[in-house]
Amino acid sequence: MSVNKDLKSTATIAENGALANDKRGFPFKKIFFALLIVLIVLSIFLLIINIIINSYFSKVKVFDGKWAIDMQKLNSMPMYQDNVGYFSQTEELHAAYHAALLNHAQATSDMKYDENVYNYAVFGIDQFENSTAPASADIVMVISINKNNKQVTYFSFETKLLTYIPAVGVGPMSDAYLLGGPQLLTNTLEQNYGIQIDGFVELNMSAFSLLIDKFGAYEIHGNKELLERINKNIESFNESKGLQGADAVGPANMEGNKIFLNGQQTLAYMSNGGAEKSNIANSVLSQLTTKIYSGGFGAIKTTLDISLERMMISMKREDIGALLQLGFAVLNNIETTPVGNTGRVAVQSGIANVPSVGYTCNYQAERTVLINNIYG
Repeated sequence: MSVNKDLKSTATIAENGALANDKRGFPFKKIFFALLIVLIVLSIFLLIINIIINSYFSKVKVFDGKWAIDMQKLNSMPMYQDNVGYFSQTEELHAAYHAALLNHAQATSDMKYDENVYNYAVFGIDQFENSTAPASADIVMVISINKNNKQVTYFSFETKLLTYIPAVGVGPMSDAYLLGGPQLLTNTLEQNYGIQIDGFVELNMSAFSLLIDKFGAYEIHGNKELLERINKNIESFNESKGLQGADAVGPANMEGNKIFLNGQQTLAYMSNGGAEKSNIANSVLSQLTTKIYSGGFGAIKTTLDISLERMMISMKREDIGALLQLGFAVLNNIETTPVGNTGRVAVQSGIANVPSVGYTCNYQAERTVLINNIYG
């Protein structure tokens, strides 16, 4: 009987407490429902963000890991029909061939690795829709992220540098892409410079052309001499890409002391920039990203819409997000270190209609600088 009394007393106390709270106006139910609404709204917001992110990533082609050397293309290129014999025709070619092989041997015997250092290759592929020429890697960069010292370093490689191309022979770095796509070019970087590449991003350079046309012409302070040089680069670009007639890139014009280049003219100028290619690329990126940032969210969305559809990747999803975040955070302040210009020497082919096969450099010095900058 006393137990029942205690239970009734407890119930009565609870009821009285609830009544007291109601009288004091403490809105338990209102707060509960308010929190529930906030959680629902937050969940919907996160779902929408996730859908947007997935819709963007779905536009990006993911490298399937399958690749093979294009034997038909390989056999059609004079340089590789008899690689050793070809480079042995002259003393200059013979020396260039063995220098590249020695560099490859030293790099592969001393591969560097650090679990806190991530190296991502970035390939700019210059292929226009109306071009009859096969796509080639016009820009080759490595972005290195060192978590040990929180340093991000950019390297731009001379694409005509003579390197050892695995399973092919010695040839210009850009030929690695022609013959085996991004995977062979990635392997070429690893084996010639002794660094591990953790993934790559391939971007069709037409994206830069479209972005420049979208956000405004690339401006250069210059004179008639520079204008003539730019237009010669454009002519060479048209010839190398098989662009003729209405499909050809037109000459640049000058107003006062400024030269204005549209998207395709900018690519042509950068493509044939030679030793100045890194500086030109830096200037183009700096102007373009300044315009994108000043355009706010709408400009960034436009940039993603144009770029991601012309991109192929080979890396983990979490790395993609980190790389995009990194790009938007520091792209406006990029300073690249050129690779392949120390002691650079043009190597003549000794073959009719083939003026030069590429360049040699001080391979050991270049590799040492690269590794020291990446790994500290």
